[in-house]
Amino acid sequence: MTETTAKARMVVGVDGSDAGTAALVWAAGQAAASGAELDVVTVWLHDAMLDDASVNRTLEEARRVHFHELENLVAAVTKDHAGVTARCSAPDGDPARILTERAKDATLLVVGSHGKGKLHAALTGSVSGACLRHATCPVAVIPPPARTPESPLGRRLAELAPATA
Repeated sequence: MTETTAKARMVVGVDGSDAGTAALVWAAGQAAASGAELDVVTVWLHDAMLDDASVNRTLEEARRVHFHELENLVAAVTKDHAGVTARCSAPDGDPARILTERAKDATLLVVGSHGKGKLHAALTGSVSGACLRHATCPVAVIPPPARTPESPLGRRLAELAPATA
């Protein structure tokens, strides 16, 4: 009898922030080295006060905007990592709940240390903190590149800046 092994899967939370991009860059490097698949998720709320893509757009229009932005970022980050498989999704709802739910059977959940939302100052690190407390798999929390400008990650992010701006 042969035993089949499921391919490792990393869930990556991306929100358009520098730390979210750093999380994706780091996870892409890990996926390239390990052969893991990436499940890249951007979670948002359809609310014009909290989400710029929702202003004057229907729920479905805003979802398409988020999904398209995510696909562009993933393409820019993974273009130098041949063989990395990345699946994108843009659900709306509570980021911490959705990310931890998606990561239930993952080998790793990767998030940035600080988000981009309009409540950023009041809620800095709230999603990463909730993921650390509630995820059932290991969690990697990646800082923004300003904290690591001379590291390999910081240099890679600097290379990507024009492509993701």
